Amino acid sequence: MAKQYDSMLNSMIDAHLEDWARFLIECAGLPAGPVTALDTDLSATLQADRLFRIGGDNPSVIHLELESTGRLGIPGELLRYNVAAWAVTELPVHSILIVLRPKANATDQTGHFEILGTDGHPYLTFHYTVIRLWEVSAASLLAAGPGLAPLSLLTNEAAADLPTAFTRFRDRLRASALPVNVQYALIGSSFVLCGLRYPRATIEEVYRNMSLNLEESDTYQMILERGYARGVPDGRIQDRQETIGELATERFGTHSQANLDALRAINDYERLRRISARILHATSWDDLLATP
Repeated sequence: MAKQYDSMLNSMIDAHLEDWARFLIECAGLPAGPVTALDTDLSATLQADRLFRIGGDNPSVIHLELESTGRLGIPGELLRYNVAAWAVTELPVHSILIVLRPKANATDQTGHFEILGTDGHPYLTFHYTVIRLWEVSAASLLAAGPGLAPLSLLTNEAAADLPTAFTRFRDRLRASALPVNVQYALIGSSFVLCGLRYPRATIEEVYRNMSLNLEESDTYQMILERGYARGVPDGRIQDRQETIGELATERFGTHSQANLDALRAINDYERLRRISARILHATSWDDLLATP
């Protein structure tokens, strides 16, 4: 998985583990059971994207890898992770590969991987599940829970009419009864993840339009009220600073107090808008905050 999206997707999984677990269990055709996250460090040289233990009468492990690069050789890596996870857990391990965008659809991602012997016949066959995200229906991802709802925007269905897809995504969050800060974090996640598939200008236009529509929602009004309470006119500067802080932390994986202090010291609303526009392309906090 491309590094700039690692922390974003892992944060979504951590915050919505049950949503992801139900979705993966269904995709792999496994019996349902209580799910716990496992340590992904399998050895000194191997670290899986995610590992989940499924409890119940027939316990097993789900091994999840998310891919956005399109490089060859991933099935062999899946096999190594799978065997290492089996050695650690001594449970059946079911590997699932989620391919996040069409350009990452390498020719060897077939769902099975064979190693041939000197006689030309396979002596080992490894099966895994492939989910090509763009082929999944947006409705099924929205129905899987708010933790997967941002992924609905990466489907072919969404690409055919992105404004409508954003509206459906927003409505799904409204109906979820999640806390405001969680809804807002998922909206921020959707903004960053859309960089996997859409041009920057398209994302910014649709996101701006969605934000304007949110002015009529209780969620957006509560965000504005949070700004009013701090004495900021219209709450716009504080709101923009907090949005940048949330997105940049998810984008770069971490932040320092110095980063946040520097961001809060920027009171030029137009400069904050320019910083927001660079989040997908900046390489670090320092690079982002250097935006004139």
